[in-house]
This record gives sequence, C-alpha cells and structure tokens, in this order.
Amino acid sequence: MTIFPTIYHSAERIPRRLAALLVLGALAQAAVQTARADDLGSVSITAPPEVIGLPGEPTQVLEGPALFEKQDAGTLGALLDGLPGVSSTWYGPNSNRPVIRGLDAHRVGIFTNGLPALDASAVSYDHNAPINPLSINKIEILRGPQALLYSGGAAGGIIKTESDAIAMQPVQGVTGRVQTQGNTGSGEASSAASVDAGNGLYALHVDGFLQNAGNYRAPSGFSGESRADGKIQNSASRQRGGTLGLSYTGADTSVGVSVGQSRDVYGVVIDPVTTIDMRSTTVNMKAQQRNLPGFVRQITVEANHTNYEHQELDNGTPATTFLNKGNSVRFALESALLGLDWTYGLQYSQFDFSALGDESFLPQTHTRNLGGFAVGKGASGAWSYSVGGRVERVRVASDGAGDLGVERFGAPSAHQSIPMSVSLSAAYQLFPNWSVIGQLSHNERAPAFDELYANGPHDATGAYELGDPNLNTERSNTVEGGLKWQHKAAKFSATAYLSDYQNYIGLLGTGLCRDGAGAAQACSTPDALPQYNYTGVRARISGLELSGLWPVFSEGSHSVDFRVVAQAVRAENRTQGEPLPRIAPLTVTPALIWRQDAWTAQLETPMATRQTRVPANDAAGATPGYVLVNMKLTRQFTPPFGGGAVAGQWYVSLNNLTDRTAYVASSIDSMRLLAPKLGRSLAAGVQLLF
Repeated sequence: MTIFPTIYHSAERIPRRLAALLVLGALAQAAVQTARADDLGSVSITAPPEVIGLPGEPTQVLEGPALFEKQDAGTLGALLDGLPGVSSTWYGPNSNRPVIRGLDAHRVGIFTNGLPALDASAVSYDHNAPINPLSINKIEILRGPQALLYSGGAAGGIIKTESDAIAMQPVQGVTGRVQTQGNTGSGEASSAASVDAGNGLYALHVDGFLQNAGNYRAPSGFSGESRADGKIQNSASRQRGGTLGLSYTGADTSVGVSVGQSRDVYGVVIDPVTTIDMRSTTVNMKAQQRNLPGFVRQITVEANHTNYEHQELDNGTPATTFLNKGNSVRFALESALLGLDWTYGLQYSQFDFSALGDESFLPQTHTRNLGGFAVGKGASGAWSYSVGGRVERVRVASDGAGDLGVERFGAPSAHQSIPMSVSLSAAYQLFPNWSVIGQLSHNERAPAFDELYANGPHDATGAYELGDPNLNTERSNTVEGGLKWQHKAAKFSATAYLSDYQNYIGLLGTGLCRDGAGAAQACSTPDALPQYNYTGVRARISGLELSGLWPVFSEGSHSVDFRVVAQAVRAENRTQGEPLPRIAPLTVTPALIWRQDAWTAQLETPMATRQTRVPANDAAGATPGYVLVNMKLTRQFTPPFGGGAVAGQWYVSLNNLTDRTAYVASSIDSMRLLAPKLGRSLAAGVQLLF
C-alpha cells in the first residue's frame, strides 16, 4: 500500500475548506467598521518588482501583500514565475525551480537568508527545492555585484529568501501573522502562522505551515495521456513544516539560533506510480556586532547545518534515495573606504551528495567551496555605483564505484578549480525623473558534481546522462544597459542584456543510445535510452525586459492604472549552430488595476508567443503560444476584534477564466506536453497581521 492514495483522498476533502474560507472572508468584511488604505501599517500594496534596481540594491523584491497573494503557489518557481526575466522549469505543480534569463540549475543560486539551500533541485527536474513559500517573508533577486556577495557562478542571479526566525533587532511585545488560502483547481488548502515575541532583549520565534492539494484540474482542451477523470494524474501533494528560533538582541550585539524542518510528499506526473518523500532539517546560527568604533563598523557571522533526504517510492516501495548533508558558514565585515560602503568576507560550504538505489546515475560525491568576496557601493552627485569581486576554490571529489559496486562509476577522482568573478554597475540621473543604468559582469563557475560525474539512466529526463570529469570552468561576460523613469505614481523601466559564454556547460544530445547498464545500443532497439552528454560549448544569450505602470484615471479615491510586464530571451548554442533548450518565448502581461480606498480589482492577460526555437533533438518540438485571462479582487480591512491592533486582507481570484490549455516552453521536453498549466480555478485567501 502506498502513502500517495492517503494524500490524495485527504486532499479531495479540501474544497469544503475553501467554501468555509470564502464565508470567513465575507463575515470579516461585513464586520468592518472603518476601513483605511493604511490598515496594514508598514505593509502596503506595491507594484510588481521592476526590471532593474539601482546599483547596490536588489534587482527585484517581493514582500508584503504582493507575496501573500502568491504564497499558495506551493513552489518557489511558481511563486516567482512571471516576474520580469523569470520563468520556471515546471515539472508539474510539485517540482518547479526558478529560471532567470534562460538560465537554470546551478546558474541560479537559491539561498535561505545568507546561506545556500542544500538540496537536489539543481540535479533533476523532478526534485523540488525544500522552501515552501508559506515559510518566507521576503524574496530578493540579486544580480551583478550584489550577487557576488553569495556566489560567483550564479550568472542568472541569486534568489535570496528571508524569514524572521533569528531576530537581529529588538522585539517588543507579540507580533505575528495568520493566514489561510485555497484553490478549487487542485482542491488545495494551505494555512500558515508565525509569532514573534520579545521583551526588547530576548526574542522567540515560532512558525509553521501546512499545505494539501489533490490532482489538479486539466484544461478542457487537454487530452494528453496524463489526463484521467478531468485531472492530471499523480499531481497531488502534501507539505508541512515549521521553525523555532531564539535570539538575544542587545543594543549593538545580537545572536540567535533556529531549527527548521520541512516535509514534502508529492506525486510525479510523468510516472503514475512514483511518489517522492522529501525531508529537510536545518539548524541555523547568526551573530552580529554593530556600531564598532574602528575601521570595521559591523561583523556578521552566519552558519547552518543541513540534513536533506529525498526518497523516491515506486508503488510505495523505496527505489532511490538522494542524500545531501552539509555545512555552510559566512563571515562578513562592513567598512567605509575610498568613498564606498564595503561588505567583504569569507564563505565556506561543504556537502556530500549521494543517489542510492535504482536510479544511481551519480556516484557519491564531496564538494568543498571556499570563497572570498568584496562588494562596495556609493554615490556622488548624479552618479551611483557598485563594484564587486569574488574568488573561490572549489574541489569536487567522486568515490567512483566505491561501496556502491557500480563499475561504470570507475575509480575515485577529483576536480579542482579556482573561478574568479567581477562586476561593475553604475547609474546616472539624466533628469529628475530619468536614470540610465549600465552593468558589466564576468562570471566563472566551477563544474558541478553531476556535470562531472553523472553516468547512468535518469528517469526525469528519459535519457542516459554522461558527465565529463575533464570539464573546464564555465565562463561568461555580460553587458547590460537600462533606462528607468518615474514621475509620481507612473514608472517605467527597461533593460537589454547580452551574455557571451566561452564554455557553457549544457546537457546536450549526441544522437547515440545506451541501455540501462551503460552499454552502447542501437537507437532502434526497444527501451534504448538516448545519450546526453554534459558538454562545454560556446553560447550567446540576449534579451529584453520591460516593466511599466501608468495612471489612466484618478478622481478622489478612485483610480485606474495600466501595468505591463514583458520579456524576450534568445539563446544560441554557437558551437552546434542551434538554439539552447528550454528557453521561454516572448511573454507579455498587460493588466488594468482599479482602486478605491482599501479595495483593489485587477484584470490581467498573460500572453506567450509560440516557441519554435528549439534544438533538433527536442522531443516535444515547438511549444504553442497562449493567452490567459485572470481576475482578482482584494480588500484590506480592520476586524472587529483586537482593539485596532489587528489588520487584515482577503482576496478572491479567478484564474485561467477561458480554461485555455497552456504549455510551459521552459520545462523539459519529456514532460512539457504531459503537464499543462492549471485549468480554470477559483482561489481565495485571508491574512491577519497583529
């Protein structure tokens, strides 16, 4: 007996909870005495993140109500999908990693606070990142010099998620949030709560979340083999987790620890009998000394230990277990020098990765990374600028056949490299409302353990993957320029970029085939697996990103705004003269937003063109375009309890109103036509802040 049916049948009862959720929202609204636009205090409705920030700032930030309304996404990729320059790998609703400017996997770093999230999501598309959107309070996307604070190899950018588990500033009294959300399209219901309490010197943090979903509803026009009874089979999930944190917050000294656990049990659409049971336990420590009298003004130390386990079950029987255990530590100083504010220091991480069982396409590996970084930012007159550099020493070792007894893994070996990355960004204010922004970056990335040592059949890609222990460091040069304009509530930003790769490490088809044991085999043989090699090629990626918000009408408390977000990416394998795989097409999302006092209504139409630029061996071929229609109504309110110290917000949204079948061009070809986006669905949520 598998655990998956238990998840599915419990999730099927969730629509009743959604009905209760809608009633709760209506009752809360009916009880409102006086509603104000500032009921959420320092948290306010904001426009979506702009395409490019000023030097020394995050490129994009997502927090507050804008984050809450997307926290039912279930995955980090789904939450960020649609932001300027961001798409996702979309291996169904349960495995979905962010893609930035056509770059995914190891080129996009995922960090929790200041340290890397150790998991297996960069190794395989069916592996989810162990970060549930319900557990975070803020997301920053960093590129250019700011990204070098955390990684030099993340040419796509750094996704930094933040929580309040460890307080660095004094906490007085008790504050927190409680929220619940649901979606009829998957029978999904989620709840989360977070409480922070302190006396100004000591602080306690407790949070938890629970999210259940059944098989999601297929669009009416979809008739693929994964459809059963109007739904996409084996797409249900159950997630839960929580964190406990304790901190000391003195006037200039803060130190704290936290322990967090999460568990995610979900189905894999591509295989009706496969379920994944993912567990992660993380222990974090952070200490900070501020307002020092000498050259060094502030010292921050962060450390964590992660124990990650990902077990794939075949009809309830364990088949393959992925383990990733490791430690990270980061030591950062802040000083002023040469007219710039500097952050500099050292970062070390070590982790041991293994894949044991039926899907042993990787030997046991050991990765050690020691990096030094320095990033400065400043301003002078109409100029603002930021500069950064990072050097790393990376060693990746393989145990070879070792205790696994898999002869194709060969003898033990090791690969060592010293990647160095630098970046410079600058902005000049041409006029009071206009700024020009430019950025130059040189990024180097050491080959990852899977790129070096993969050797075996991989179910997620439907191929035999073969790494290359002799791969060279991946190197890229990027130039980008942007224009930013803002006048009162109106704003517009645009950026164009070009990245040239001397050695882009890609998983590319060879035209050859192997059997499951690794022996060469004619591709016409039944069950033959196409051979894909990790290969270094010359590549070029270019693109354009736009974001704008224009007031259309404003009178008294009424206003109507027009917003648009658009992006285009072109990625070329220059060695083989064909497109790089899994690139999102031109996407444009226009929206009309109406506001009156605490009410907000939005109508948006996400659109994507047909993606015909795919490699010759792409099994799914061209990806059709689509036009979707989404509607949302949001209300901020003050509940009748709490004496005015509690603020609230609820929303109701109708997604994919026309029930259009939409495929994701950035997902892997073996999965793309099996998992369309969710069909027509109604979602709702309520959040209370106190």
